Order: sequence, then structure tokens, then C-alpha cells
Amino acid sequence: MSGLLDHRGNPISSADFRKAAPPKTGPAFGNWAGRDLATLQLPGGGLLQFDLSRLTLADYRSMRDHYQINASLTVLQFMLHRMDWRIECKDQRIADAITENIQQVWTRMVRAMSQSYWAGYSPIALEYENDDHARDGKGMLVVSKFKDLVPEECTVNWKTVEGYAPPGHVRPKYKIYDGIRQQGVGWPIPTENTLWYPLLMENGDYNGKKLLRPAFSSWYFSILMHMFANRYYERFGEPVPIGRAPYDDDVIIDGKTVNGRDAMLSILQSLRSRGVVVLPDDRTQTGDNSSDYSYDIEYLESQMRGADFEKYITRLDEEITLGLFTPLLLLRGASGGGSYNLGVQQMQMYLWMLNALAGDMKEYIDFYVIDRLKNFNFGPNAPRATWEYRQMGKESVETVRAMVTELLRKDKIMPDLTELSAITGISLADATLLSKGDDPEGSDPFADPESITPPSDGPRNGNTSTSDDRTTRTRDDRNRNKRGPKGVGSPRDTQRDIAARIAGQVENAFKKGTFGDKPIVLGYRRALVEGLHDEGMAYDDAASAVERLYSQMNWWLADSTSVGAETYGSAESFVATFNSAFEDACSRVLDGR
Repeated sequence: MSGLLDHRGNPISSADFRKAAPPKTGPAFGNWAGRDLATLQLPGGGLLQFDLSRLTLADYRSMRDHYQINASLTVLQFMLHRMDWRIECKDQRIADAITENIQQVWTRMVRAMSQSYWAGYSPIALEYENDDHARDGKGMLVVSKFKDLVPEECTVNWKTVEGYAPPGHVRPKYKIYDGIRQQGVGWPIPTENTLWYPLLMENGDYNGKKLLRPAFSSWYFSILMHMFANRYYERFGEPVPIGRAPYDDDVIIDGKTVNGRDAMLSILQSLRSRGVVVLPDDRTQTGDNSSDYSYDIEYLESQMRGADFEKYITRLDEEITLGLFTPLLLLRGASGGGSYNLGVQQMQMYLWMLNALAGDMKEYIDFYVIDRLKNFNFGPNAPRATWEYRQMGKESVETVRAMVTELLRKDKIMPDLTELSAITGISLADATLLSKGDDPEGSDPFADPESITPPSDGPRNGNTSTSDDRTTRTRDDRNRNKRGPKGVGSPRDTQRDIAARIAGQVENAFKKGTFGDKPIVLGYRRALVEGLHDEGMAYDDAASAVERLYSQMNWWLADSTSVGAETYGSAESFVATFNSAFEDACSRVLDGR
């Protein structure tokens, strides 16, 4: 008998290589979507708080006008809007084409999906157009607009499908999403032109999770407390006067005899701010050797102060903030010590929460937007494209910073000045103007190496040319004998001057508490170029070497000062760290080691 045998000599059957039976696919089990979910109550039907299940979208819409809720929702939307993302696909052409389209409508898409933060869901209609200029002139069907529809006017259009049932049983009916129905329109918006985003959907509830629901109780009492506090301030800001006068006595006012109580009533009614009242000095015996004035005026004052209202309203604001996942220190100042580290940790937690929300958005962006663009333009059999976001948080930022710093230190990469200008918001020319006057030597730390020209004040070091022409000077430098050992003399003197200058700037910044607020300037650039030139290095080579050195150190200073003064503790610690890095950079760049 011939055939394949296993390690024990037994024949191997082809049945051993068959795949396992596949499971049932599609909506075969579980009544999951389109159900009416009942609100759980205590035994007997009682509720310990408001019946939040009875709130309508109109209630949530009115809550948005509260200052604390508006601040939390706006920060949440803006943070997600600034998130870094990319389109990943095995075919780079597909990734580039979809990226270009999403970049054009990214703001509108995030704003439309952010409607779900208060309403629980975002019904969105997608408009497509043919862009003849996309894909290098080949044309492409693109999403031109994300229409954020009014949630109160939209419902899901359900499609009924049959599920699985064993033989001999009736197959159950399940509902799946099939577009959007909008009030006033007799037919539903088709699925391919819609994006329905339910926020943090649970149990197949397409109404999503409303972030404002847990904050309703605090919002309600906050509104009442503001109204009551304003009435309280109005009443006790101008308190009610209380007058005492003998009922049976008469007094003479302006030559007329008036009853005492009527006279007091007239005085109180005419009393205004900064008013003056003159009362009779009659006294009434109240006890042994004691008496009180018969006529007296007091004010009805409250034992409660405005600070008590402020504390309670602040507490309600904090409850609203926590209900919307917003850290307490993110939107208000700290009241105690150690708030910096606490604020950093709260911001870190907030960024992690945003990562979770972005992950919730990814499922719907991939299915309703990215996958459709890929299918419409490149076919359903093209490689899959997905929307990927960059994780936000302290660890990822510090990891990238450490990598970039190390690559810069080893001359593996150089900064893109155009991109740097876009990030900082100032052009290279503006930076040059800002740095002037900072350097006592008149050197410009941001100057272009081409702008550093050799002096033309007469013959120098055997060079008889008095012209400042770069070509002539460079040609003479090439024929010039290099003299003197490197690393000693003028360049090292300039290095020490730079170190002293940095130490002075850092000490002043630590004293004034402005460390990291403005850049630290190296200076002495021209002096360093001249020093290297005097040692025998060609002028162009010296300018290029100094440019590399200053580029590295400027990036090092910007990165090192961004972490704050608390990281170093003292100016001496930072200066020691700088001197070590500066010495290493000078040894590699200037000495060629």
C-alpha cells in the first residue's frame, strides 16, 4: 500500500486536512438592534433621583447652554479635531487618495460626529462629487460634505432579515440598519449616503450613550441655585429696614404733629442709598438703670454669606465636569499645593479617555467612509484601507522626543526649517529680527550660513585680497596652508564665551520664573566661524560646520527647556547638563571626532 504515513506509520487521510465547519454568518442570532429598552426601577417602581429615562432631546439641547457643559463639550470636540491620524493601506496610491479627500472634510466630519456627545447619536448625510483633479488628474469620487442632520428629526430606517432556526422551527426576525428616515421626506436616505454614529453604543441601542444624562441633576440644581443666589444678593444687597417707634406718642415734624409710627413709616419709605435720618433722642426705661432709644432703625440681614452659595455652585460645576469625563483641573484653577503633578496626571487620564473615544469612532469611520471610498474608486477587491489615529499621551510624546533628540545628536537627521516655521508660526526672517539685540556681540543665532561673509577690512593672514567676494575668498582658502592644531585657541575661547552666556541667561530665567517661556540664544556665531577660519579651515567649511552645531544645540535647548524648570531643580543643574552636551557636540562637529 502506498500513500502518506504519519510518524507512527499509520496512513494519513485527506480528511485530516479539511477545515472545521464554519459558524453561522451574518445576523443569525440575537435580537440586538432596534429594541425599546425599559428603564430599571427599584422594587415598587420608586426612583431615588430624577427619572432620567423621561428626558427628551429638547432637554439635552437646553443643557448645552450651561457654561460648564459647553466648556466640557467644546474641549472634547477640539481635542479630537486636533488628533493626528493617517490612512493605512498596502497600496500607497489608495492611501494617498483617501488621505487627500479626508483632509479636506476632516473638520466637518469631526464636528458632525461630535453632535453625539450631547444627543447620543449623530445622523449624518454624505454628499459625493466627482473630482476631476484628484489622483493626478485621473478623477475620483470624493466625499464633499458631511451634513449633520437634526437628531430630533431623524430615526433609523430598519430592514428586517431572517435569522437562524433549527430545522422544523420558524426563523426569527431581526432588524439591521438600512439608512436614515428624516421628517418631511417620504423615503429614507440610502445606506451608502449616510453615517449614523451612536456614541458608545450598548445593547444595540442606536440612540447611543448621552454624556449629558449623568450631569442632568447637577445641571438642574445649578440653574436653581444661580436663580436663588441672584435673588438673595438682590434682597440682602439692599436689606429691608426695620424701624421702631412708640405707637401712642406724637412727634412734631415740620411744625406738624404726627403719630410716632406714621412718622417712622414715612422715614423708612423715603430712606435711600446714602440717605441721612435724624431720630428723636427720647429713651424708654427698660429695667433698673437701663434704657433704650424709643426711636430706632435696623436692617434685616442674613446670617448666610455669598461664599456659601459660591462653594455649592462650584461643587455642582465639578459634578457636571466629572459627568462629562473632564478632569477637574482642566477647566479651573487649583486650590491647594501640589496641583501641578495632579494636573499633569489628570491631563494624562483625559488623553487616554480621548484615545478610547477615537477607537469608538474608528469602527464607523472605517465602515461608513474609508471602505466606501476605496470600493467606489478602486473596487471591492482592492487592498483594505483603514483610518488609524496616533495615541495621545505623555508616554508617546516623550518616546518620540527622545528618538528625535538622539537622531539629531548623531547627525542622522536635520530639522526642516519650513515645517519648523509652520509649527512656531514665525518665519525665519522674523526669528532673525527677534534675536537681534539679544546678542551683545551682534551675532545672529538664526542667521543663514550664506549671510555670514568674511570681513573686508584689509589683508589678513597672507591673503592680499581686500574684496569680500565669496568666490575669491574661497579660492584663496583652498590654497592656504592649515596651521595650528585643532581644538585650541580661538574656537575654544568662543566655546567658553557661549557657555558663560548660556549660564547667565539660565540663571536670570530661574530667578524670574520664566524658564522655558522664551528661547535661550547661543550667540557668537560669527566669532566661532572666524575662529575656525583662523585655524586654517576654509571659510565655507567653517560656516557649514557652525551651522550644523547651532542647529543641533538650538534643537537641544528647545527640547530641554520644554520640560519645565521643575525637571532640573536649579540653574546649576541645567547648566551642567548643557555644558556636557555642548562639549560633546563641539568635539564631533568642530573637531571632526
